[in-house]
Amino acid sequence: MKRKIFLESFLGALGAVRIIWGDFFNNKVYGTVIYDESDPEERQDFVWHMTEENIPSEDVKNLIDFLSTNNLIDIDKIIAPIDELKLDFIDQSKRKEVFDELFNLHVRMIDNGEETDSYFIHD
Repeated sequence: MKRKIFLESFLGALGAVRIIWGDFFNNKVYGTVIYDESDPEERQDFVWHMTEENIPSEDVKNLIDFLSTNNLIDIDKIIAPIDELKLDFIDQSKRKEVFDELFNLHVRMIDNGEETDSYFIHD
């Protein structure tokens, strides 16, 4: 499942150490992010309103993986100037489009059965 693979990268970059997967529907995915296996309070339910066909591009996933691997995300903020990042894996003509796609990505948090805040990455 492309949504699962994408969310593992995205939520992992935001601190998830594990994801407990819930229901997968055509247009949404449910789960729980685990931040600390030893602390049952360190978890957050989520829903991602996304179909398999409309997940962000592979370039966005590669960008997230690059940012995560190089420790360039602090909580949800990219800590390096994005115009100075050396991103050889993204066609330079698509660079702005890839960052825009990343910055428009939101995965909704669920608290007490209600969608509340969102996971996102910004500069």
